[in-house]
Amino acid sequence: MNKIFLILIFITLFFSCGKDKSKDKEPGLLDAIEGISDLNKMAKEVENLEEENDKLLKATPISNEKLKALLPKELIGFTRKTFTIGNQFMPDVAMAEAEYENENGNIISLSIMDGAGETGSAMITLARLGFARDFEEQSERGYKKSTKINGYKAIEEVEEDDYSDDLNSKIDLLISKRFIVSLEGQSIPLEQLKKAVDQIKLGVLNDIN
Repeated sequence: MNKIFLILIFITLFFSCGKDKSKDKEPGLLDAIEGISDLNKMAKEVENLEEENDKLLKATPISNEKLKALLPKELIGFTRKTFTIGNQFMPDVAMAEAEYENENGNIISLSIMDGAGETGSAMITLARLGFARDFEEQSERGYKKSTKINGYKAIEEVEEDDYSDDLNSKIDLLISKRFIVSLEGQSIPLEQLKKAVDQIKLGVLNDIN
């Protein structure tokens, strides 16, 4: 992946993120400063991406056995109902997905994606530019912001459900600049979803080179 392509990705992501801001608000000096700050942080991230992308291209994907072992049979009292290792649409990407359900029918979805290989490294490259931003966005239905959870770069999101007054929550984590771990909860408070993060053995992913 060459530098020009990375820069194009970076510019596209930056300006697409800007579209989320309210059209009624006139940009001021503070917005400009924050924009420059984001650009600088993302530019520094781009500088490292090409070298690290080459490493991911040559890396051996995590085994199916290790992926399966990272899917707990229970998660904060929710029972694992289904799981899938691999993805039929991206056969070269090491990926695991699972769904957990409680007695009330609420569902937590968990996914783990490895950035090793050609397709995986491209997806991680795109994702890392998003994780490089320090941001917070708010709407009438909820919010989305960058943060850190258990020392990992993360993006948390809370949004009102389409069919009820409940709030749905989502957490994306970047692990070891290689793995993306995502949890999504239907009618699950964010704090409860964070407790679910604590029950996943993320340290195992840190030890994989």
